[in-house]
Amino acid sequence: MSGASTLPQGTGLGEVWDAPVASAPLDATVSVPGSKSLTNRYLVLAALAAEPVTVRGGLRSRDSDLMMSALRALGIGIDDSTDEWLVTPAAVRGGAHVDCGLAGTVMRFVPPMVLLADSPVSFDGDEGARVRPMGPLLDALRLLGATVDDDGRGTLPFTVTPPPRFPTWSRSTRRPPRSSSRGSC
Repeated sequence: MSGASTLPQGTGLGEVWDAPVASAPLDATVSVPGSKSLTNRYLVLAALAAEPVTVRGGLRSRDSDLMMSALRALGIGIDDSTDEWLVTPAAVRGGAHVDCGLAGTVMRFVPPMVLLADSPVSFDGDEGARVRPMGPLLDALRLLGATVDDDGRGTLPFTVTPPPRFPTWSRSTRRPPRSSSRGSC
């Protein structure tokens, strides 16, 4: 076989690679890429915070871009022009359409936020997302007083209309009343 390239030792089929061994303790800093799932969870938590939040180490992905677009559509400020994303919470605004793509965190974590909105929000996603079961989440939203129009499918697309009052605190403050009881989780 002329012209065939030779592979480095230990990388050919059936060959064993000798792992390097450190001769002294290691002193290194390693940057680990973020998780798209955790990134989206952090973005939702930051959007619901009382003050602006900086998200560091978030993973840029289609899912995180869809989450940021969804939160922006609900009125949340997000500056992602640098590696550190500044999320500025605001009153949740309705009247939006949210594209979930295939992001499970968008289709499952953003609809409950509509309970705090001032008007309905519609949700849809990629064709593959339209077969994912959403019934339990939609039923939970109904139990909390929302109106959900999904034509009985229990899947995307659907529209969530917030209840007239949820639950007993003001949407403008988005903070529950202080409790005199102390407890732990």
